[in-house]
Amino acid sequence: MIFRSNDKSRWGGEYWKASLLGIHLVTCTFVGLLIGYFLDKWLGTEPWLLLAFLIFGIAAGFKNMYMEVKKIQESEDKKEKGEDEHSG
Repeated sequence: MIFRSNDKSRWGGEYWKASLLGIHLVTCTFVGLLIGYFLDKWLGTEPWLLLAFLIFGIAAGFKNMYMEVKKIQESEDKKEKGEDEHSG
């Protein structure tokens, strides 16, 4: 059968989290870019705040990606550990 009950939790869990990794990077970078742009326009410090907040946004995106991958890995480890205990 194509649709099994244990596949349902997978699609709702780790695969969905993994699909958000790229979105985390793009949104954090874009938010940093916007903050830097508007602060530069307001304070007249072009392009320094834009560059600084762009770097902060990229760093925040990678940090979010790292944390999300770590969560996915921990849940996979728990799942494998649980299967090993029940199978042996």
